[in-house]
Amino acid sequence: MDRNDVDWRGYFAAAPTPFTRQGALDESALAEVLGGLADDGAHGVLANGSTGEWYCQTVEERIRVAEIAIKELRGRAPILIGVSSIHEAETIELAQHACEAGSDGVVYSPPPAARLTQAEVVAFYERTAARIPGKVMAYNIPADVSTDIAPETLDEVANIDNVVAVKDSTSDDLQFHRTIGLVGDRVRVFGNLLTPAGLSLMAGGYGGDGHFGAGMLLGPRTAEAFDLLWAGDTAAALAIAAEFDRVRSTLNTPDGNGVAGGAQAQLKAVMRLLGKPAGYPRLPRLAVEDDPEALALLTSLLSDLGLRPQP
Repeated sequence: MDRNDVDWRGYFAAAPTPFTRQGALDESALAEVLGGLADDGAHGVLANGSTGEWYCQTVEERIRVAEIAIKELRGRAPILIGVSSIHEAETIELAQHACEAGSDGVVYSPPPAARLTQAEVVAFYERTAARIPGKVMAYNIPADVSTDIAPETLDEVANIDNVVAVKDSTSDDLQFHRTIGLVGDRVRVFGNLLTPAGLSLMAGGYGGDGHFGAGMLLGPRTAEAFDLLWAGDTAAALAIAAEFDRVRSTLNTPDGNGVAGGAQAQLKAVMRLLGKPAGYPRLPRLAVEDDPEALALLTSLLSDLGLRPQP
């Protein structure tokens, strides 16, 4: 298998996992969130990624989230399931379930906190992918995992038979661009591409396939940036990318959290303020609503950005 075995490209939305105020998994809200992302034109959806707070769920809950996502999105958008875990055996278990349940593929990083060497990264993906009966997207997210997968290492990982894509969430754009150059001929490459620079690289033929984002804060226009690019309207695509960049830079801090709270908590608060279902975060994340000053700040910033809060 290689990049030609999948049609993954464009804007893939990482879905939040809604919980109730008491911390229970909110299955009906989850179905609404997933359906809303598809309705807004997401080119694909990731459930139980970092945005989905996989780290605070039991294995049983993660399996249930995967089943709801697959049921809700089958035939509407490619559905990928995040199966990262600190336990290698758990990653394999979750991936086997997701593939057998009908997902289009699975996404996973090296085990968090393991601080693998580059040789250990390659061996990890060789072992795990060999036991997964489906398509794999390798995931580099050094800010969360503590292991930074070098482009040269991803070059080796891309040779594993069922690895068909790479999600490189490095904060180093030059490193990401090197990844595209090394592996883009064999696997799909996702990363920080919904930017004026990223779309310009794609328009110029350098490579890259798409962007993973937390939800769809610009609604249908988020994915439309790529639709416009593919249609040849680069100027209109770049205008959306510039707006997307402004929203991200205004709402996020350099450490990956939000100006009003943790990344997932703030995303859910933003979605609720915009009248969208989102639920609440689960501990250790704290709800933005628990801090009136933070909520007021977020409401004001959304208004300044032209994203009007709803009553």
